[in-house]
Amino acid sequence: MNNDYHQRRAGLILGSFTADALSLGVHWIYDTAQLYQKFGYVSNYHAPGADSYHPKKQAGEQSHVGDQALCLAAYLKRNQKWEAASFMQDWIGMWSSYGDYFDHATKATLQNIEDGLPATAAASHSQELAGAARSAPLVALMADESEADCVAACVEQTLLTHTSEASQEAATFLASAGHRLVHGAALESTLRETAPKWALLKAESVRALDAVEAVAKLGQSCPIAAALPAVIYLALKHGDDLPKAFSENAMAGGDNCARALALGLLLGAARGEAAIPQEWKDGLIAKDTITAPGQKL
Repeated sequence: MNNDYHQRRAGLILGSFTADALSLGVHWIYDTAQLYQKFGYVSNYHAPGADSYHPKKQAGEQSHVGDQALCLAAYLKRNQKWEAASFMQDWIGMWSSYGDYFDHATKATLQNIEDGLPATAAASHSQELAGAARSAPLVALMADESEADCVAACVEQTLLTHTSEASQEAATFLASAGHRLVHGAALESTLRETAPKWALLKAESVRALDAVEAVAKLGQSCPIAAALPAVIYLALKHGDDLPKAFSENAMAGGDNCARALALGLLLGAARGEAAIPQEWKDGLIAKDTITAPGQKL
């Protein structure tokens, strides 16, 4: 396989984690004027601060969804294969001493397990983007396999905690698009071929607007109905400029971290690792878990 393939494959996973880390410092700030006043234009990592949803996090760390993607990356690096029941033991284990935010899907899934449901059948009914958005490590692992196998694994991963039709649709899109992009497909045509039609139409309806206006109109919140069109909009609007796309996503506020994980997967795969600023890669606290010379992940 040529160097372009390896660049795109590395870009897929590093893009997801760097975009998440970039948004962490301004996560869940819905007032974009306040966000700009406090942080300026976000083009480097910030610590979220004591008044945030992530008061103990440092600059360059991951959000609570990024931490789940990190758990997945560590699991896949150790095992070099995907197995849902085995991974869920790692996922359950990460929460016993977790010192950051627990989202609704996580709380519901853990409660269902505590109530006696099997770990692989205890998912919440969440329609938030987070479950599908944390898929980058699995897409990277499955890049050498068929697109159908990649999609099946990513859907299974998502449905472990987010069992909804919307979550399945989002996971299918991200896995299919990511797989094709890693193998050299063009970004815009891939989005048009793989994105849910409703989400693509919403994204196109705001394409003329700047990111703050567009995401405000689509919705800044966590549900897929708002977040997925926003990801597609950002990929279409700023697909030729990965750093700008990641910064514009951060500046649009709301649940920019879940959007970031998905956007980073797409643009990292499309543009390759070289498109990601070196200082962002170097600044990732978990970079040794995310990348390791000589290993598949």
